[in-house]
Amino acid sequence: MKKVIIALTTIVLIATAAIGITHYYSVKILSASRAYTNFEAQYSRGEKDATRHLLNYIYSHEETDYQYFKNDISIPKGDSIAREALVAGKDIRIARLGFLMAGNHREDLPELIWFFQKFKNTAIFKNAIQTWQQADVMVAQLNALGNLAYKNIKSGKKFDRESLVLQINILSDNLTIKQQTFSALLGATSRMVDQKVFVADMVIYTVILLCTVLLAGIMLRKLHSSKKVIMDQNRALRNMNERVNNFVYTVTHDLRSPLTSLSGLVSVLEKEKDITKVSTYTEMMRESIQIQDTYIKDVLQTIRDGNKFEVCNLGEIVNDVISQNSFFPEGQRVKFLSDLEVWELKCNVTDLKTVFNNLISNAVKYADFSKPEQWVKVRSYKRNKYCVIEIEDNGIGIKPEQKGNIFNKFFKSGLNKKSMGLGLYFAKQAIEDMNGTITVRSLLGGGTSFIVSLPL
Repeated sequence: MKKVIIALTTIVLIATAAIGITHYYSVKILSASRAYTNFEAQYSRGEKDATRHLLNYIYSHEETDYQYFKNDISIPKGDSIAREALVAGKDIRIARLGFLMAGNHREDLPELIWFFQKFKNTAIFKNAIQTWQQADVMVAQLNALGNLAYKNIKSGKKFDRESLVLQINILSDNLTIKQQTFSALLGATSRMVDQKVFVADMVIYTVILLCTVLLAGIMLRKLHSSKKVIMDQNRALRNMNERVNNFVYTVTHDLRSPLTSLSGLVSVLEKEKDITKVSTYTEMMRESIQIQDTYIKDVLQTIRDGNKFEVCNLGEIVNDVISQNSFFPEGQRVKFLSDLEVWELKCNVTDLKTVFNNLISNAVKYADFSKPEQWVKVRSYKRNKYCVIEIEDNGIGIKPEQKGNIFNKFFKSGLNKKSMGLGLYFAKQAIEDMNGTITVRSLLGGGTSFIVSLPL
């Protein structure tokens, strides 16, 4: 009997360790997917900017436009070097240099290389690599057209400019299709891996459950006190699983905001005909990417340090969130106001950013643009030993019958079809984790106020 207990206990411990490993790889895969999303954005931006500068050069014959073209085309060319090195199994340093040439962040290189090496032989990611290779061939063709244009212009030789411009535009359109295909295949790869991790988790949980039941039966006959230990262990496992699931939901939910902002800017940029405004939009896109990068770094810091409380600057957090939501087409039509009497409080910075982003982005989503002016006000003041933060808007408001459900998990009002019904749920959880409270006042058609109270 003792050997059976030892064997079952060993299986439970191994399975518990396996859960930790699978969750570690889940986070690692999430980080790698984020790195490849940034990589694809850099690749696409480099190709688009290179095309734009090459077209400018063909019409203007300005040397600076050609130099900009060469600089921009080096981004996808660097990624091509990295891909060829990884496919051929060459020195990893070559791949690292290629990714760095392409403007990828140094800290993202391990994830980019690890994900490529681990999944390059899977059917879906192999197709993504092939799409990447096809895009690299087109980039090489674009570079060759640029060199040809430069040679003809410098030598004063006549050439069919319209035909060359047409070839460049066709290449750019085809590259856009390849980039979209790569993104779709990368997403499919991540989902496939997540599904396998989920299946592994289910198997492990089943093993743990069976072993726990057997151990409980044996230990109940041996020592009644062991039952409490086993129950505590089961509760700990369930709590850990719940925390991990909530963490993945939170990160997935909050990563969408900067990407949506960036997508909106790309749409605006594509429609912009004034070339002098392009740099303004690209700067806004860069800021959006930096906001996403900062958020991901904050999340990784939270993973390393746990639920760490520190003195945070409320003004900086509010300004960052307002800036992020100002990129949306709807956000550009909203007037953001802030009146902060309390500027510092002790909190979890990442959680507080999540709360503000959810509340302010909701105010933008449910704005009432039929009114002469749409605004969102953020103000803070001290009440007893608490910092009270109010986020008020003059939007469409909340139906009275829905007020009691808005903080429930997966609750949707029905107006926003893209909503996951998680934003306010996570906001309330984050506030409660910081020992605070959140309440709501709303008048249908008259706007909404969320009142957050946090201890100073």
